[in-house]
Amino acid sequence: MQRRRLHQVLWVLALAFAVLVVMNLSTQGYLSAGFELVMTGALALALRWNARGRLTQALVLTIVALLLGLCALTAVGQGLYDEALVAFPGLLLFAGLFGLRRTFMALLGCMIVVVVALFFLHQGDLLHSMPKLPMDWKRPFVLSMIIGVTGLLAWLLVNDLGQAMRQLESEKRALLASHARIEVLAQRDSLTGLPNRTLAGERLAFLLQHARRNGGMVAVMFLDLDNFKTINDSLGHAAGDDLLCQVAAKLRACVRESDTVARVSGDEFLILLGELQDEDAIVAVVAKVTHLLGQPFALNGVDVLVTASLGIAVSPRDGEAPEVLLKNADLAMYQAKDAGRNTFCFFDPSMNESVTEHLHIAAGLRTALANDAFELHYQPQFDLRSGAIVGAEALLRWRHPELGYIPPGKFIPVAERSGLINEMGAWVLRRACLDAQAWRAAGLGELQVAVNVSPLQFRRNDIERDVTRALASSGLPAQALELELTESLLVADARNIGDVLQRLRAQGVQIAIDDFGTGYSNLGHLQRFAVHRLKIDQSFVRRICANPHDEGLVRAIIEMAHCLDLQTVAEGVEDPETLERLHAFGCESAQGFHWSPALPNPAFMAFVRSARSGPEAAPAG
Repeated sequence: MQRRRLHQVLWVLALAFAVLVVMNLSTQGYLSAGFELVMTGALALALRWNARGRLTQALVLTIVALLLGLCALTAVGQGLYDEALVAFPGLLLFAGLFGLRRTFMALLGCMIVVVVALFFLHQGDLLHSMPKLPMDWKRPFVLSMIIGVTGLLAWLLVNDLGQAMRQLESEKRALLASHARIEVLAQRDSLTGLPNRTLAGERLAFLLQHARRNGGMVAVMFLDLDNFKTINDSLGHAAGDDLLCQVAAKLRACVRESDTVARVSGDEFLILLGELQDEDAIVAVVAKVTHLLGQPFALNGVDVLVTASLGIAVSPRDGEAPEVLLKNADLAMYQAKDAGRNTFCFFDPSMNESVTEHLHIAAGLRTALANDAFELHYQPQFDLRSGAIVGAEALLRWRHPELGYIPPGKFIPVAERSGLINEMGAWVLRRACLDAQAWRAAGLGELQVAVNVSPLQFRRNDIERDVTRALASSGLPAQALELELTESLLVADARNIGDVLQRLRAQGVQIAIDDFGTGYSNLGHLQRFAVHRLKIDQSFVRRICANPHDEGLVRAIIEMAHCLDLQTVAEGVEDPETLERLHAFGCESAQGFHWSPALPNPAFMAFVRSARSGPEAAPAG
């Protein structure tokens, strides 16, 4: 800015002196015109130096030329009565404007010396051009005071102006730094320093544009840490943040400088690979990532093992738009999680169809809940000693208005993922208790109803409330309700589940372990959780007549249950041979197609009435 300002000042001065030269030449003031012409040349030289970046030399030359020129004009003019002296304060202001402190003070001193010298020259009548006017010491004194005071005011003004300019410059730098910081925050993750989702999207768009021009593939990899929440909850958020930073550093070490690693959410990272010729390069990066993440991370003095699930989408095969590739990579990542985690999965078009179907089913489930469109079917359970029907298992059924009948194995997982399982579970409990109480009122006997319970109903601590409300609204005795739980639920949260089951048992509610033998079996849990019955999974029951191993397993489960004072229920009985074998092993109850499939409530009630008087009631063996 100083160079530009000096350039402007020099042009104004040069033009002014050029005008003075013309004026003096027209009035035959050749000596003054000569001095002014020399000053104009000096100013022109200063202009040239300033244009070449030699600011300091240009300033010094300008000040020296103006001072000497003004002194010369004063000396050949009217001395202390010459109008050239009026330019002295302006020259001081010029020096102060450019922050030349020493030059300013030296210039002020030189001006006072010039005034004193002119006074003595006037007194000695040494300059004949000066007017013959009387002059005493007061005039140089007053002129020196005027120059001094004007110089002081000019310096103060220039100093304040300079301070204001410095403050403005400081604020400008702070504002620019703030803008740069805001830009970093807008495009970078504040914890790891990695690009965020916005910047990653821009880079992905650039990679895709480059790939369209030059060929090659672009890979989008979504990476999610499998057990981050456990680490965060157990070791603390500071350790979780440290882990994310270490993971970010390792991921950066896995890719090229031209590739991008971004953090898009809590424990999700995005890796963008460009200029790929085949999928082998992608697999190589995945192998490197898996290897580095497989090494222990030191957190609070503890070595922690971390696994990750990766989903990969490749352009142009899986899409050419950034949003499409990101969505497909995300779908593939969740597919990797469903496949057991700690693995990677390439996107497949069927995943999109699965998601669309998932959304369609989820929307239908909400509508069905609102319209009470579900139905319970009941599969009768028989006492193998007496042959009497002792209860039934309630099984949820749903007929979608467009998709038709949808099996529970398809819509129950959707309900769990979409957060509807609690409402559905409460509806099943309420409906089952109402139907069971209706059986009693119809004179069908004190039949027990078994209801499957989702692990999510226990984890959200709603099960006790739902059971209490269902029993209260129906009037069904608590002993007539049996809750069926999976082994995996008992293992997942043993302490909380145990407390809940003890309270439910205290009310009289029966507890059964469903699909026993297919999960992680812990005999200690069976005693601790106050279980009443074990339901032997149908995959074993159906093969006991054909497979000695399954026969031995079923026999062992029944004998173990007897030792623990538990009853057993066999699922999937489909023929008399299996029934005879179970009866011989000492199994107390069974259900299956040998007697009846699951029936709608009216058909079930009719079946019970028929069974009480028909041959079906005969005991096994």
